[in-house]
Amino acid sequence: MSDILRQAHALNHTFAIDDLGHSDHKALAIAIQTRLCELGILDPEIGGNQTNTFGPISFGDGQVGINTRNAILAFQRYLQMQDQHGTMSPAFFRLLADSHPDTFFDMDLNPLPEDSPQTKFAKRILRYMRKKNQWITRPADAFNIVYVEGANADGSPNLDPPNQWNDRRCVIRILPSGRPEMLVNDQATTEPGKKHTENPMNPLGAARIAFGQFKAWSVGLHKDTQPAIVQVKPLPVHRDGNRNYLRDKNDPIDIGLFGINQHSTNANFSSTLIGPHSAGCLVGRLYAYHLSFLEIIKQDWRYLSNPNYVFISTVINANELAKLELL
Repeated sequence: MSDILRQAHALNHTFAIDDLGHSDHKALAIAIQTRLCELGILDPEIGGNQTNTFGPISFGDGQVGINTRNAILAFQRYLQMQDQHGTMSPAFFRLLADSHPDTFFDMDLNPLPEDSPQTKFAKRILRYMRKKNQWITRPADAFNIVYVEGANADGSPNLDPPNQWNDRRCVIRILPSGRPEMLVNDQATTEPGKKHTENPMNPLGAARIAFGQFKAWSVGLHKDTQPAIVQVKPLPVHRDGNRNYLRDKNDPIDIGLFGINQHSTNANFSSTLIGPHSAGCLVGRLYAYHLSFLEIIKQDWRYLSNPNYVFISTVINANELAKLELL
């Protein structure tokens, strides 16, 4: 793909970003999108099905919309290029072709003796994501939302008993130094509580979100009242038809729009039990912490550039995270 970018540079021709979507420029559009995804700037296309775990399936489709346009402008901003007034100059193509994913945004995930417990946890998560070929956003003004099921605050696995707040909601960014920073590490649940497991709203059983990476949430209101990020794209859930609070291999996998929102409880909540507060959503236990989580992710440049931006979130099994670290 860099060959196409170098060819564009050699043409000594300035392209308008708005013209990039023309069919004559599709190969160039895909080359630009692919490199921006590799650099961690542009979100990839994410998908999957009942048998294939959801994750990145394409780094470029040639369809140039608001997110591609904003990613091009962000790349120009990161390089402190002069305002190009919605165009891509030969210098842009040369710099994009020469930008290497391993060095454009440094990312140091090696454990260091001086790392704090939270930095160690953040590095472990990102190492896991990298090994699983999940996408990591790299700029310091963009954030990775990750849920770790069955984890303590330091990332170590717990027994994950039903109906308890034993999962973690995390937000991680990569600092300009390359060191990951854990911005959020809150008690949460990725699992439905007792009420909705024993009395599911769906006849197939309560929804348990599948492990994987999903691009499915936009800023909105949960149940039309609570600030949240709400599901706007299909994602897969396991249906706990036998009500054993597990993802069994024989559980049916349902893909669709189920209202799997990222929300919280209420301002006065203090119980150690999930109870009715999750029917399969990704729920932060403490409401004040949830509001802080929302304020942080709404500082992401992708949301600031596009209020309809669809957030990516990754859901990880703490036991799998621990196993991979031992390899």
